[in-house]
Amino acid sequence: MVFNKMLSRSTRKKLRKILAFAFLVYCCVYCANSFDRSTTGKSRLLPGADNLCPMESSASRGQRNEKAQNIFFFETSGEPCLTARQACSIESTARSNPYAMISVHMENSEPTRQANVKNERTSQRRNCAITNRLFQEWENNVKLVREDLLQHLKNTPLWRLQQQGRLNQSVYPLTHRSDAVRVAMLWKYGGVYLDLDCLVFRPLYCLKNTVGLVDFLPDWVENGVMAFDAGHPFLQFLMKYMVFAFKPEEYISLGPATLTDSIKYFCDRTELPAEKMLTCRNSSMILQTPQAFYAINNRRQNAFYHPEADQSDFEDLRFSYLSHVYDAGNRPSVPDKSLYGLLAQEFCPTTYSMALANEEF
Repeated sequence: MVFNKMLSRSTRKKLRKILAFAFLVYCCVYCANSFDRSTTGKSRLLPGADNLCPMESSASRGQRNEKAQNIFFFETSGEPCLTARQACSIESTARSNPYAMISVHMENSEPTRQANVKNERTSQRRNCAITNRLFQEWENNVKLVREDLLQHLKNTPLWRLQQQGRLNQSVYPLTHRSDAVRVAMLWKYGGVYLDLDCLVFRPLYCLKNTVGLVDFLPDWVENGVMAFDAGHPFLQFLMKYMVFAFKPEEYISLGPATLTDSIKYFCDRTELPAEKMLTCRNSSMILQTPQAFYAINNRRQNAFYHPEADQSDFEDLRFSYLSHVYDAGNRPSVPDKSLYGLLAQEFCPTTYSMALANEEF
């Protein structure tokens, strides 16, 4: 009170304005530092653009938003809930693709009734709390579908594998089931298929009729990310070739090996160039560079789990839509300062924080 009397009325007025301005600046700085990527759209970790898709006109953007992109995942084990790392994959996709319709298709048969699946199951614990939170938080664009996944093979060439009982002979039934059903669903409905160990960084709406090359094998394509229009002629060819090539004892006989061979046969070529439109049998497709999906490849998978992330690994992801995190289902722990840990903290923060509380990530 004494201090106030020592100041003139005009001085007190100026002082209040200064304090009010200082408070406003403080609030702005606090808010700017508090917003995460889900608010700003800007990655704190990854260099380069936050959207690798080509610039769109307002008209084309409006048309895209009217027909939401379809992105889907499969969980074939029959377990009732996801692991934290699987939920992380879905959360990162939802955050990076807020206008997409994302569906998670989970096998509804009981795990105990599925033969020969022990060696294929993830070693990670199932977390129903995280699973429920995921579908509640993203209920507007992420839906859960529990079903008999093999029914999607009906009315496709792949149904023969089921009718003839050949899928039941599989040494890797969960993998072979997933490899077959993803192609059947793409052919029927179109969209983008993602493995549940993908961590998505950027929008995927421009991916169309495409798969990704790897850099550790020449002219080799992986099937962890596939994007195609419904009814694409290549998918029809691929399904027929999968029936021919299937070997119950070979892990990738419905996966990357068959996909790679099918592209070569369908397009009548031995070399598979990246980022070049391939026109084959009155249809077209494009092969993404290894950086698009598999920048940190299978032979470098330990880079995800080192206790301290290498800055050069973030640079490797400059031109990546996402990263396929190899061996995510079996690694016992992810250090919080590892590449995987830091990426999860940014791109699936809700899942990561819940999992960390139970030491489950």
